[in-house]
Amino acid sequence: MQMIYLIENEIVFNPEDNSLSLLSDAESKAVVSNPARRILLLLIEQHGIVVHRETFFKKVWDDYGLTASNNNLNHCISKLRKVISLLGYSDEFIVTVPKVGFFIRKEIAIEVNFEQIAIHKESTEEHKPVSEIAEIMQPVKEGKPSAEIIAEPVHPEKVPHKQRRWEAKHTIFMSILVMAAIIVLGIFILYHELSDPKAHLLITKIGPCDLYSTAPVTPSRKDEFTRLAEIYLRKNNISCKQGEILIFQSERFSLPINTGSVRDFMTQCNTDDNHKMNICISYYTNDRTTHDKL
Repeated sequence: MQMIYLIENEIVFNPEDNSLSLLSDAESKAVVSNPARRILLLLIEQHGIVVHRETFFKKVWDDYGLTASNNNLNHCISKLRKVISLLGYSDEFIVTVPKVGFFIRKEIAIEVNFEQIAIHKESTEEHKPVSEIAEIMQPVKEGKPSAEIIAEPVHPEKVPHKQRRWEAKHTIFMSILVMAAIIVLGIFILYHELSDPKAHLLITKIGPCDLYSTAPVTPSRKDEFTRLAEIYLRKNNISCKQGEILIFQSERFSLPINTGSVRDFMTQCNTDDNHKMNICISYYTNDRTTHDKL
């Protein structure tokens, strides 16, 4: 039996194809990632009961050979809330219990075990009882879901699934390539100009270490740049010692458009007596949701 869930008699959740949509509008379908789908299933199964973070880590990531983290869990919860909101449910759907876990409010109506749920195609047509609806939501074979949660109507006949996957991979690849080119260029410039006290890439000092950017930062944004670098250091437990320098770059400073992700890069380098870099350690984080990586 195909398990389909009807939330508040308005939103249809079909785990078969990772989709959520309005019962009254077939074109409103939004597709979520595999981890997000598993999270929503756990919350529905434990309806009204707090699901602990450790339970999510095991059943959503560990059991599938994936790496679990609080960041990944929070990101998926945020995306689920956004999709539910975009489908018109304005009340709080998923409740956070700080440092413990999440749950779906008990008073939210969720019906299960539906094999046939129709989608009204005419907005002016009166709603019929679910038992009288003859159309069936056609399941899509579960492959790898789109890299991003789809919040806009999707027309499979116009945009083939394989093409969407290829376009998402191509976008990610090009973004990483651009970021890598900027980083290499920045390190090259610093290597040749680091001894110059007038170098424009020096931002400030964090503790005993000079902080550099791979590209010029306007004076009005230097405080923001420094704050992001300090947050990155704390988040990744990076300590800076005398005789070391830090090179930091965030995608929001290097790209003129918002790509929907946050990619940060930091290099920690030792310097010799001539203030030239010799040994460096690089750190890279990517906050984009891609398939089962989140």
